Amino acid sequence: MTSICWKSAVTWSLLGLMFLLFALMWGPAPALAKSADAVLYEVTEDMYLTVNDPDGKIVSYVSDAAKATNRQAVAQLAGTAKFGTPLCPAWVKKITKAKECTINAKGSDDLSLADGAGTLSGTYAVVVQDNNTVDAPEFVIMSGTFFGEANLGPAMSGNAPLGYITNGVGTIDGYDGAAFKFHGTFRLPFALDESGRRGRPWRDADAYYLDDHFKPFPVKASERSLGMPTVRLEIDFD
Repeated sequence: MTSICWKSAVTWSLLGLMFLLFALMWGPAPALAKSADAVLYEVTEDMYLTVNDPDGKIVSYVSDAAKATNRQAVAQLAGTAKFGTPLCPAWVKKITKAKECTINAKGSDDLSLADGAGTLSGTYAVVVQDNNTVDAPEFVIMSGTFFGEANLGPAMSGNAPLGYITNGVGTIDGYDGAAFKFHGTFRLPFALDESGRRGRPWRDADAYYLDDHFKPFPVKASERSLGMPTVRLEIDFD
């Protein structure tokens, strides 16, 4: 006859009761959200205010936002992409032991100050580690271009620190006709005060992103550049 430790039985009974109460109060645990195919972070950005004519051509650069019609910016981004995606083809596994591909990108946008909508375009490079093991991956194995429509209206209006890319198209250098489609979400970092109101993030201070359910989640140490929380760009391929 098998003996039973009554302490263990009581412990497991209590744990089971606690789990049941939790399920009754909160319902079933939510499924984990699908992680993005690629995640890039804005390392640097240079922004300009412009006055554009009705055709979108720049008439002048200005320093007064009240006189500007558009904002133009050029940013350097870095991040990773999953294997099996257009930015990380399966054949890359033959030349690297990494579990994902490192992506360096340079992008520019032109957005209306009226509604935050506009366009973006740029170039990217897929890089892997070479024999320089003390540096970040830098050996280019694939490159290309991208363009699409961008909308930072939610962030520029102060409604939510979010922005979106739609109708994105990427090309691969050296392969005529090779293209892929994508869409993306910008998550801008923010701070929270004691009352839960969003504010400007500061260097080396707690910061957060907003998820798709408009709930904050913390910026990790690896999501900072020189201590500053960075803009996070999540990309999914169509």
